[in-house]
Amino acid sequence: MKKSIVFVLFCAAGFCGGYLLGVPFFKSSLQEMPASEPSGAESLAESGAGFKPLVTSMPTPTPRAKSKQAAMKQASPPSLSAVIDKLTLPEILGRIEELDGSLATSATEELEQFLVNRWSKLDPIGAAEYAADAVAQGANPRLLATAATAWAKTDPSAASQWAAALDSPLARDTALGQIFNTWSSTNPAQAAGAIDSLPMGSAQTVASSAVARNFARGNLNAALQWVSGLSGAVQSAATREIVNLWSGTDPAATAAWIMQQNSPVLRSDALRQLAGNWVSRDPGAAIDYAQTISDAGLRSGFVQSAMQRFASMDPVAAANWLSTDQAKVHASSLVGSVSSRWAAFDPGSAAGWASSITDTALRNKALSAVSTSWGQTNPTKAAQWISSMQDVPARDVATAAFSVEMARSNPSAAAQWASRISDPSKLSSSLNRIVSDWKKIDPNAARAFVISSTAMPADLKEKLLR
Repeated sequence: MKKSIVFVLFCAAGFCGGYLLGVPFFKSSLQEMPASEPSGAESLAESGAGFKPLVTSMPTPTPRAKSKQAAMKQASPPSLSAVIDKLTLPEILGRIEELDGSLATSATEELEQFLVNRWSKLDPIGAAEYAADAVAQGANPRLLATAATAWAKTDPSAASQWAAALDSPLARDTALGQIFNTWSSTNPAQAAGAIDSLPMGSAQTVASSAVARNFARGNLNAALQWVSGLSGAVQSAATREIVNLWSGTDPAATAAWIMQQNSPVLRSDALRQLAGNWVSRDPGAAIDYAQTISDAGLRSGFVQSAMQRFASMDPVAAANWLSTDQAKVHASSLVGSVSSRWAAFDPGSAAGWASSITDTALRNKALSAVSTSWGQTNPTKAAQWISSMQDVPARDVATAAFSVEMARSNPSAAAQWASRISDPSKLSSSLNRIVSDWKKIDPNAARAFVISSTAMPADLKEKLLR
């Protein structure tokens, strides 16, 4: 019996000793970072972004031992975020202090994010103050998001006053955006009333954007009434959010409201925004609406914004629309942007379409846009296309645009290309632009080219050698 008691006492002492030794070891491992770091998705899940951790591997038991493996299966080790979520405030502060002065790596930044997230649950004010100072010194602004949101849930007025007084504009606006988004999700009218107390400039526009989003989601009519009482940049920022939200469900009603606004600038900007949103959902309806706008300037702005978005989505369809009677009045201002966007996807087809345009002025704008775009993405192919062109005037237009684009990276080659232009006017204007810019970065090389050039007119040579 005594032997049994002694044995039990011996085992208990061994267990306690192991536990006491294991606790500090477990804590120190948190500081030293586990060899297996959490995935990016796991980090986003902890920071409240709404993502769940991705499963990177699954155990595959052998067919004969399923029941035995299920019984012997060990629990997975806790993730870093789960471990940190159990720390007390003093432990959090200790870990934060240990990070001070350490080399900034993706691992330490992720650890700091987890620690601040946990800190904000225990002491949102302290966490926000720490995060704001860190952001002011170059840390990722998302470090401040969770703490500012947590503070806003308990005392949004005090949180906004604190954020408004921050010296760093980046930290200030980051915090205000989170605070007013949280505040307006429960009481948009109260949050809206606090915007006037903020510093003028980006602080007010950030806050008004956040309030407008939630206001319009909860009570569109109340949000519209509020926006109508604003002015200047604050009104524009709030209007952008409301138009973006409202146009997704009722673009016609959104357009009618925009046209009732007193500010010409607000009407123009809001219509342009509406055009892009509307054409992405229903191109035909958006273009049809454009024809009902009586003001020529507003109509032109609406069509240009709509077609710029449309050309990015379906450049071929946008190009086909330019050949319709509806588009004639807008073709001159749109053919360049449509050609450029088409060339970004399929420069060969865009070049063929541009060359086929019968109107000389429109063709030149299209060729110039294709040459510039193609010269950015594949200058070798662009050069081959230009060299193969039989139409001399068209080739001059394409060469001029291509050479100016090439001058950004290789002014010497660009000047040689521009020297091939046959049209004297285009030759002089292209060489003048290229060499003038070249002289700013390498005046000796530019001067040597001018002296040796046989294509450059004498009067232009004299001008560029002064």
